[in-house]
Amino acid sequence: MKDRVDFQHKYHHKTPGKSFRWKKKIKYLLLIIFIISIVLWWKNKGESNNEHIIIEQSDAVESVKNIDEEAEEKNKDYKLCTIGEGDIPAEIFSEYGKFDANDTMALLSAAEGIYDFTNLKIGQNLRFYFDDDDRASRMEYDCNTEKKIIVERNGDEFSVREEKIEYKVTKETAKGKIENFFYVDAMDAGLSEATVLEVGDIFAFNIDFTTEIRVGDEFVFVYEKRKRDGKEAPDGRILAAKFINDGKAHYAYYYDNDGDGGYYDGDGHVLERQFLKAPLSYRRISSGYTNSRLHPITKKWTAHQQVDYAAPSGTPVVASARGTVTQASWAGGWGNMVRMKHDNGFTTHYGHLSAFAKGIKSGVQVVQGQLIGYVGSTGWSTGPHLDYGMKQDGVPVNPITFTQPKGAPLDDNDMKNFEENKGQYSNIL
Repeated sequence: MKDRVDFQHKYHHKTPGKSFRWKKKIKYLLLIIFIISIVLWWKNKGESNNEHIIIEQSDAVESVKNIDEEAEEKNKDYKLCTIGEGDIPAEIFSEYGKFDANDTMALLSAAEGIYDFTNLKIGQNLRFYFDDDDRASRMEYDCNTEKKIIVERNGDEFSVREEKIEYKVTKETAKGKIENFFYVDAMDAGLSEATVLEVGDIFAFNIDFTTEIRVGDEFVFVYEKRKRDGKEAPDGRILAAKFINDGKAHYAYYYDNDGDGGYYDGDGHVLERQFLKAPLSYRRISSGYTNSRLHPITKKWTAHQQVDYAAPSGTPVVASARGTVTQASWAGGWGNMVRMKHDNGFTTHYGHLSAFAKGIKSGVQVVQGQLIGYVGSTGWSTGPHLDYGMKQDGVPVNPITFTQPKGAPLDDNDMKNFEENKGQYSNIL
């Protein structure tokens, strides 16, 4: 019995000691798991609900076989020059392509009527390809996101042609809700800045993106995602879109009408109308957006039958419709004023401008969306704002509630094709 007591006594202290240490380790482990779970929960909670989904591979480049592989092979030996401010074309050709003065003159002569290489754009790329010669045998210049200029050298002679840029295209969708600002939320959903601004242009006749977007508004966009030489490239065309603004759904479908492509609503009416929804361009305001530069813009219908847009001084102002400038000068209490005459008996005015855009003067014809001036506080004004007014046959019209006629509809022959095109997006929008 004594031995039994001693046995228990001997291990009585050791066994609880091990248990305590294991319990302590388990507590630390549980604490670590708890902390990690909290961090992951908080991270997921802060993430946007906006989505980006790949729908399918496009057939747009079926005729181009193995673009990435061919490009990789072609690009093994080339020099890249990104055009910078102050660059001189002849010096670029000499440094990168090893072209002498005679080569440059021959190149420019061959390019006449195709592209003016003395007008290279800042930020665009020039690629010089080489064979066994010191001089480049081929040069490519991206004049925009869709076209490139090909220069080929055969001895001392040059040939120049324009080609469509080849892309590997996927059809993708981006969807989400407005939680902060449309610009931010759409980019969180996967759209590039250029595509976000394009959305603003497409719906510019129905939605004032500067003042009418609400938290909770929803959007769905189907668009072309493109790659070039295996690398991300500028987005392609928006193919279909839905924007729910303040409970009302707006639709846009791209349709190529006998080579004249454009955007149509769900009923087949062209979206373009005589007047933009607002004289402040969402594209011009939002391009290059940063949180520190974003200022809220508001509007209200005043007692003197105008719309006052409260906006920072210098905000770009655009013509809401095509027309002729009838005044661009000081107008007493209106300050710097632009008045315009439009089709169908309409006139518009833009008051309190800080300055006029270059070339804006009486008698000048302008196109819809053209820059005409900048928001200011000139004349009788208590702060920077745009005083925007519209009249038809001399009678004031409220631009906020003004309902424009729908755009022209497609004819019966095109409507069937349009409906088929629209139908492929019915389960997405």
